[in-house]
Amino acid sequence: MGYAVIDLETTGFSPARGDRILEVGVVLLDDAGAVEYEWTTLVNPQRDVGATHVHGIRAGDVVNAPLFSDIAAHLVSMLSGRTLVAHNQAFDVRFLRAELESGGYLLPSTYAALCTMLWSRSVFGAAKLSDVCAVLSIENAAAHAALGDARATAAVLAALIDAAGHSPRWEADAEGAVFPLTPAGQGPARNAPRAEASASSPMAFVDTAGLPLWERVSIPLDASDPAAAVYLDMLTRVMEDGLISTVEYSRLEAIAEVAHLDAHRVTALHADYLAAARAEALADGIVSDAERRELAQIATILDQPMPALPANQPAAQPIAVGDVVRHRRDDAASPAPGTGAHFTLVPGARVVFTGTLSRPRDAWARAIADAGFITGSVTKNCVVLVAEDPASQSGKAKTARAHGIPIVTEAEFVPAFEAYLARNSAG
Repeated sequence: MGYAVIDLETTGFSPARGDRILEVGVVLLDDAGAVEYEWTTLVNPQRDVGATHVHGIRAGDVVNAPLFSDIAAHLVSMLSGRTLVAHNQAFDVRFLRAELESGGYLLPSTYAALCTMLWSRSVFGAAKLSDVCAVLSIENAAAHAALGDARATAAVLAALIDAAGHSPRWEADAEGAVFPLTPAGQGPARNAPRAEASASSPMAFVDTAGLPLWERVSIPLDASDPAAAVYLDMLTRVMEDGLISTVEYSRLEAIAEVAHLDAHRVTALHADYLAAARAEALADGIVSDAERRELAQIATILDQPMPALPANQPAAQPIAVGDVVRHRRDDAASPAPGTGAHFTLVPGARVVFTGTLSRPRDAWARAIADAGFITGSVTKNCVVLVAEDPASQSGKAKTARAHGIPIVTEAEFVPAFEAYLARNSAG
């Protein structure tokens, strides 16, 4: 049967409001997760292209690209009979259904693809594609290009197959996501792939804890609440440009429609998101001027009051941020053997791994997800970085060191983790 991973770049968030597909990326894999074939094309949406500064596609790039109707039969032939996979499938399937319908292909309203976002949250403790890639050491140098994100999602899928591919739940999801349509006609489709950036030079170090707040925020979510997960994932896309306009509000309404959320639930999720952004800004005890501006922008976009922020004073005590507490090195906690770094594990804590450990990092990710933690990139709200060698010069270690985040060995982390599990099982 095999799998077909798809990623779409679009002009906006709602096909019902006239948004269209701009780019399609497809990666076909066999049952074991090995890549068999790749295909991509830009698509002429016959309207403006939307946020070029996010997806990188300009109007001139799509003038001579095929229409979706030109590629529909070829796309259906690639997907037919395979388990369709997407990261936040509700978004991609909604656009795919609308575009296919205009070409005479009726995808059932009840059809859903296999969602690597929800599976990754359950198995690896991370949901955002960038966070999942950080957990699994997957390099995605072409983020926001359809084929680049499809390749990254395919790599995530392969890891999920290894971790959960033989479980009854996985098998049921995969069977239910088999693409049900067959092409009406054959023949290769004309495609117009975007030019790929050169990968000859090594990627520069990125201080992930210094990125804008909307790129750092992660909210612990129950994997059984897919509507909230869908909404919050797409909310990050609204935040990506850091701009405020009247368009933002219509985008939020469109996202709520996709996720089937009422106004009360949307307001609650906005409050959760803003609280998580405030927590991230406060995690090191200093809220920079840039973070204050970003919080104001987020509050305005979400129609929330600006959260209260303390004056920037050195913190005498560890700062409690929601359910996440990180102890500073000069506090009264007992020093851990080896590095002497102090940390406390509490529900919702962000725990990150780097280097080669005695347990594979995906196995550690599954263990901490089961414990109720989150993982991904290093942000200011990271409780601890677990490293093969605390002197590591990895990007994660450099970021942690720059922001005073404890770095400990696996041998130091294990007893603290086991003690946390024992406390919570006893309680």
